[in-house]
Amino acid sequence: MLKTTLIGTLLFLAACGGTAGGPGAWQKAGATDASVAADTAQCRTTAQQTAARLYPLGSSNPTLGGAGMIASQQQANTDRTSAELQYFNDCMEGRGYTRQKPAN
Repeated sequence: MLKTTLIGTLLFLAACGGTAGGPGAWQKAGATDASVAADTAQCRTTAQQTAARLYPLGSSNPTLGGAGMIASQQQANTDRTSAELQYFNDCMEGRGYTRQKPAN
């Protein structure tokens, strides 16, 4: 279960980040590196808090038994990570950022 949470968190952070100016980086006309970093941090925190409210840790059903609880918690972790990413992207777009398209 810890492994699933760690993998989900790493995927979320990779999706949120992006190297400055590299493919997938968030861009906004007139934004400084400091303002991008601040907006990224604020959006990440908001996304994590919102997803945690929707998919709290330990919210699995104890009547499912051991294997059922593990599967339920893994699904909740996946759902939470997906929700975090969506809320983060929505927040950044709401602040006027766009993603740089990867070169073909």
